[in-house]
Amino acid sequence: MPGTWQKAYGELKEFVAKNPTIEISANCIAIPGDVRPEFYRLFDTIRVDFLKDNFPASLERGYEMSRAFARAYKAAMDATGLEAINVRASVNWFLQDPVNGLMRSLFDPLFNLIRGKVSEAEFTATANQLVEDAYVEYFKDGYKRWAVLGLLTLMKPDKNYSIESHDYHTDPAMSEGDLGAGLREETVDAINESRKITFDISMLSAFIVPRVLVHSTRLGRYVAIHTEFTEAHWRARGKSERMEWLSIKDIKAEFGLSRLWPDLLVYTAAEVDDLNLVADHAWVARPDLIVEMREEDGWYEKGGLELARRHLAELKPKLGCFIVCRTPPPPEVYDELMPRPPVATQVVIDEMSRQELPHGAVTGSSADSIPQIIQEPVPPPNPEADIHILPAGYDTRKLEPIVEALVQLKAMGEKKS
Repeated sequence: MPGTWQKAYGELKEFVAKNPTIEISANCIAIPGDVRPEFYRLFDTIRVDFLKDNFPASLERGYEMSRAFARAYKAAMDATGLEAINVRASVNWFLQDPVNGLMRSLFDPLFNLIRGKVSEAEFTATANQLVEDAYVEYFKDGYKRWAVLGLLTLMKPDKNYSIESHDYHTDPAMSEGDLGAGLREETVDAINESRKITFDISMLSAFIVPRVLVHSTRLGRYVAIHTEFTEAHWRARGKSERMEWLSIKDIKAEFGLSRLWPDLLVYTAAEVDDLNLVADHAWVARPDLIVEMREEDGWYEKGGLELARRHLAELKPKLGCFIVCRTPPPPEVYDELMPRPPVATQVVIDEMSRQELPHGAVTGSSADSIPQIIQEPVPPPNPEADIHILPAGYDTRKLEPIVEALVQLKAMGEKKS
């Protein structure tokens, strides 16, 4: 049975047939100005109807996220007093209006259909895949941005900073080889106070610098959050000696080359200059904690815990890993991650083995007459004890345990000093 989009497609074909000044063929597109507005109105109607016919659930989830992101954005802007928080254009279109964001994927495929380059079946297959891929990408990216804005608000920042990092836009030589990756050593650019946050990042950058860098009045420290990890092209001169640095070469040798990095890396420091660099070509700073975003339904059944375990082992974050999920996992997952109680070992004592008493065992007349059970707690290893699940949905208040962990880390540091 034809969908709504196919009826709209029929209307567009009729419109083209009634207007011979429109020329559309495999090799030519000519749409005169007087008919162009109506042509593109019908063209856009097809794209919108295709989405509504084939992706109603995705659109519903998309609009739910759109509303949540708008609330988080306003709260973050109010809390920071910034002029702008910029998100890359494709994701921003989706967050502003999911239909507007997703319909852009259909522009070229629909023209291919109109020009007779593909059949309706081929168009449908291609369009479905393109929209699905775009939705997965934008939805994940949007949930990540939502979480960062929520954390930003909870930290109550009073200053915001930015760091420029050379990329192939500012240094064209980088795209031409630039002596080869890892061969050039430079100093990271200075930190400057800023009135905006920009999440977009180049895929070819000199250094990996934090996307968010603020002073938190709640922590009384500087906080850096990085959201996209690409490979840095240069080696950094003068890395902070107060940060711990992990060898990227060693990480790759042990854990492979794919899906190495978590969604968010979070760092804190008493001095802002210690947070100017997340990674160069050879080294990555050990984070205070990492955050994994799980925006999908059924994320646990899809192996959403395994990647968190790997990232935990790679980066050894001081406060472990927080999994922020839109929907909660099955209840038994929490049992799996709870710290396990000590396992008791039993030692039977009799008069023949009294010389082998464990240190701390009670001796006396009561032990002379009957065997005695001595229990020593021996906690087994539990690597998942450092993984914390936060079923936050779209409630930024449920990100509070992340900020509280950072507060406690600061308190621990002050006690040691």
